[in-house]
Amino acid sequence: MKFVEVDGIRFEVLPAAQAVLKTVLDPLRNRLLPASYLLRVARRSKSPLIQESLVRPGGWRSMNIVYENSRPVDWMDRMAVRYNPISMDTRNRRKLVTARLTELLKSLSGESRLDLLGIGAGPGLHLQDSVIRAGLSPDQVRIWLIDRDSDAFEYGRQCAQERGLQDQVEFVQGDAREIRSVLPQVSPHAIKIVGLLEYLTDEQALQLLRAMRSVIQPNGRLLTHGLVDRYNSGPFLARTFGLSHVQRTADDVRAMLKSAGFETQSVSETPMQIYPVLVAKPA
Repeated sequence: MKFVEVDGIRFEVLPAAQAVLKTVLDPLRNRLLPASYLLRVARRSKSPLIQESLVRPGGWRSMNIVYENSRPVDWMDRMAVRYNPISMDTRNRRKLVTARLTELLKSLSGESRLDLLGIGAGPGLHLQDSVIRAGLSPDQVRIWLIDRDSDAFEYGRQCAQERGLQDQVEFVQGDAREIRSVLPQVSPHAIKIVGLLEYLTDEQALQLLRAMRSVIQPNGRLLTHGLVDRYNSGPFLARTFGLSHVQRTADDVRAMLKSAGFETQSVSETPMQIYPVLVAKPA
């Protein structure tokens, strides 16, 4: 693995040898080899990520396997977890998002209590970790985590307990586009939408962002991101696992935020430039 440090954050980048190998493999797996063959090969691997992706592609368990980055069990596992650009930059994204959220929470720490909202949150680790890194005491925050699937909630509660946040975190099953039905009284100071917009159509994403604009505090901030498949990993993921992403550049997300009533304050990118991370405020 190869790393570069930017603003004190250690990011992964694609080693030259892996980049060369990728140029050889990409035409085969993206176009030439039948999808049925790729699927048969994938099923033979003992890779936890590959096996999970065959059942629930893009789910929270897959993300956790990518984050943990455990010792590979075979060659395919190494390629899927260690050297797949999407996996690499997903780990980078977690670091960047946590850093930006930490800065954001520190800037809002003068509030008597911070209400934080995670959308499509899974176990909610971005917000939990950011609260700890920002040095906030548990009685300063309340974290609301919404997901349409409750599968990650128990794991998220365990993580909250490990961080001493078990009384501050509440998991809610529901559609965040219906935020006033799901959480009638909550008006968050910070909203995090990570790992979700790339699975929504423009119409769905705009509905969600407008719903967030209707409830956010006047001085609140929203953090989200786009996705640009710079390494052409998408065709293989779609052909083999049925995992498709909606690509949006930073400008695309900025325009969508503007249509929803937000003004973009900052845009950050990891060195691999797959995930532009934006922070916005109510316009």
